Formats: sequence, structure tokens, C-alpha cells
Amino acid sequence: MTAVFMANSNELTSGTTLRRTFIVLATCYISMSSSPALAGTTYGIFDARTLAMGGVSVASANNDSAQFYNAALLAFNEEIEERTEDSRFLFPLLIPQVAKSIITIEELAQDDPAGAITRAVNDFNATPDALNAQAVLEVTAGLDASLAELEDDDLFADIYFGMAISEPGKLQGAGFFLGTRILAGGQSTVTGADRAILAAYQEGLTFVASNGGQGVAHPELFDANGALIDPGGNFDSSVTAAGAVITEAGVAMSGQFHLFGQPIAAGFSFKVLDIETFEDIERVVDDRLDVDQNTESEGTVNFDIGFVKQLGEYWRLGLAVKDLIPYNYDTSLGTTIRLRPRARFGVAYQKGRLQIAADADLTQSEPLGTERPTQEVAVGAEWTFESPFRLRAGYRYDIQSHRDGVASLGVGTLWRRLAVDLAYAEGNDAKAAALQFGIAF
Repeated sequence: MTAVFMANSNELTSGTTLRRTFIVLATCYISMSSSPALAGTTYGIFDARTLAMGGVSVASANNDSAQFYNAALLAFNEEIEERTEDSRFLFPLLIPQVAKSIITIEELAQDDPAGAITRAVNDFNATPDALNAQAVLEVTAGLDASLAELEDDDLFADIYFGMAISEPGKLQGAGFFLGTRILAGGQSTVTGADRAILAAYQEGLTFVASNGGQGVAHPELFDANGALIDPGGNFDSSVTAAGAVITEAGVAMSGQFHLFGQPIAAGFSFKVLDIETFEDIERVVDDRLDVDQNTESEGTVNFDIGFVKQLGEYWRLGLAVKDLIPYNYDTSLGTTIRLRPRARFGVAYQKGRLQIAADADLTQSEPLGTERPTQEVAVGAEWTFESPFRLRAGYRYDIQSHRDGVASLGVGTLWRRLAVDLAYAEGNDAKAAALQFGIAF
């Protein structure tokens, strides 16, 4: 069973123990984030299981991926490593999460709406009949619908590609990870003038196609010679985006010890990072969204830390903070991207084949670009069948109400020593997927 909870029956379950545990966890959090710094990125999803379970990880990640979220979770094996096959080599890890607005922008770039409008206008001017008028109507209506989807919409992307190795031992563990995370944020600006132009063409060409039976005549759309004016290059709606390409290599270590007489697991990750920032402003209709990336990257080091407390036989509490050292990075266009500590609290329950977990961000994410900040809560569950097959589901929600909730599903299996995990997530404004392979050893 993934992430089996191990605890002795004499673990404390009284109200005193609960209060003491929460005091310890809260004290650790306050000492690590006493400044009012906000997170420059979300906490992150780095594997298929976590994506399928809605993003829960701090108290529920298993041996495969604990080093990404809370290294303390590697310290819960009761067998020495040589007697188990709980170690994992994962490659590739591929998790793209993107806003639907980014998909819309890329589709516009592929469809070339400005060129399509120009061609339709030229065909109409060559043969000004109802059929060609209808063609102009359709291409302008299609562009108008796309701009309506983008209007004042946030853009965000979080794409991770990497590998990981984990080796849990008896009440201790270690792990390694190497990967690249592409983070981007921004906002689209759809002008009222663009929507008004498209509305006028739809009304005017409907009027022509119906021979005056429908629509509204718009004589301003025609020049002095009666030719339809091409609006293809006159749209000013734009999108701004800023972000960072973060390549990191890290080593995680964990172990169990006693604090105030109570057993607790602690984990620590040391990371070497290479960070490149980017920023760009593009017109939506006739410019593809390309990034103006800084020519020089910046190397830094950082640390993650985490704690886990087992409560009784079935419950765990977890607290983790990623990137303890704050950094500022400037884009080539002068915007400062701030990467700050990101703290998250989690609780998990596991009995038999069922695991249920919940996580909550303790810090609000600071925008990378002009998008709005978020702060997520997540719930997830995993059910293990008799065969080595696992079914997962989850949901995460932004308590700042700036993004819609995202529902997720996924499956995983272990055949001999080959592990395969798949996940898919979707909300009203975002899509995500994950594919990973692993080897147990």
C-alpha cells in the first residue's frame, strides 16, 4: 500500500498530545516565516500521484515523491532498505499545468485570424455576394468569441520535467531530484475598441448577407469606392507574461527523533538552482506569444524543510516550507520576480486500502506577472485494489476566489518492478496532465 502509516499503539492520542503537536508545528512555522513575505510561486506539483489527488502531499506523499514535498515522509519505513523494494527511480516526470487562456492564445496564433479576415475581405471585394459576406461574418465572429474568452483573464503556466531517486531506510531516508520547472503568469487585456469593431462587422455583414433583412447597416465599414475595409491589422488586444525557468538539483535527507518527549520526523533538502527570468508583451491577434528571455542566468542555493507527526495508528500531520531563502530576480524588461518561502500544512488519514488527505497553503502566492494571487486548499483520496492498481481523485480550490476549482483523476500500477502513473485535471480555466514511469528497487 502506498505511503503506509506506521505507528505504535502507545502513540499519544489525548487532547494534551494534540495541543502539544500543534504548538510544535506552529512554532516551527513561525520561526521559519516570521517576515510577511509571500510566495513567488505555488507550492508545486511534481508527480502524477499528487496531481491526481488534487495536490495533497505534505502529509500524504509516498516514498516515490516525498523529497519534492516533505522529505520527513521518507523516514517512516520500519524495514531496512535491503529487505524491501520501496526505493524508486522515476523518469520521466512530466506535469504540464496551463490556463485555458494560454491554449486559446496558441490556437489564435495557429489559426492566423488577422490573415483569415484579410482573405475573406478580399474575396468579398472581388465578389460581393451573400456567400462571401457570410464568410467575413464567420471569421469575425470566431475572433470575437476567442477575445470574449480572454477578456481580463489570468494567464498562468506551471510545467515540470524531471527525474527523482528515493531510498527510504529504517526510520530514515534520502532522495535526489533533478528537473526544470517553467513558471509563467500574466493577464490578457481585450480592448473595447476591438470588440466594437468585430461587432460592427458582424452586424454589417449580416445585413449584407440577408439583403437587409437582418443585422444593421454600417456604411463606415466601406471606403469611398464601396470596397469593404480590411480590419485585420487594427486590433490592439494584448497579453503580458512574466516568469522564470527554474532548473534545480537537490538532495533530501530525513530521520525520526524525539521533541519534548514525543517522536517526530524531520526532513531537509539542499538545492542548487539555475534561474532565468523572462517577460514579454504581445498583441493577441497578429503576434505570437514569444518570450524575451534574459541572456544571463543566475545560480543560487536554497533549502526546504518539513516535519511530520504521527497521531495514533491512522493519522498524520505535516508541515513543510519550500525555498527558505528569499530571492529577487529582474526580467530583461525591468519587472522584479520575487521567489519567497512557501509554507503548507497537511493532514492525512489511512486505514487499510484507503487514504484521504487535505492540504492548505499557509502563504498566499505572489503574482509572477500581472495575474492575481492565489492560496489553495486541496483534498484527495487513493484506493488500492487487491491487484497492484490504484485509483485516485482530488480537488483543489483557490480560497482567494481568483481561480476556479480543479478536479482531478488518476491511476497507478506496479507490474513487477515497473511503475506507471497517469493523471488528468481540469477546471473552468485550467487543464493539467501527468505521465511518469518508475522502477522499484
